[in-house]
Amino acid sequence: MLVKGALELVDDVETYYDTGRGVITAKTGFRLGFIASSYGESITIDIRSVGEGVTEITATGEKNVAVNVGANPEKYVLEFVRTLDTLVEYPMEDVISLLDERTSDHSKEVASPTDHQDGSAVLAMIVLAIFLLFGLSIIAI
Repeated sequence: MLVKGALELVDDVETYYDTGRGVITAKTGFRLGFIASSYGESITIDIRSVGEGVTEITATGEKNVAVNVGANPEKYVLEFVRTLDTLVEYPMEDVISLLDERTSDHSKEVASPTDHQDGSAVLAMIVLAIFLLFGLSIIAI
């Protein structure tokens, strides 16, 4: 619950999916930047019990699209870890209350991994637009 709560509180996380096997994947979406835009990042969170009352959480990040020069997956992994560390400090009742407020209109959790946001569709549209403009410029000449 704390992991999902941290994902709900990280602003740029748009969706997350719980596989039910101790792995949660989260995705950020397309962001237009001044110098470089990002087609989104993925965060994979592995949760496993390592002893009585001890749980190990490992978070890794990667680009959604390989040619994504504006992506910064480490930023979102750090933001997730900081948010999770903050939530651990509070009583569970306060965390539940905060999350109920934050998710009253909708949750970022999706029912299927295919419902994740992905920047590859935006990249495909940009490449298509470039080819169309190139084709139109050749026709105009």
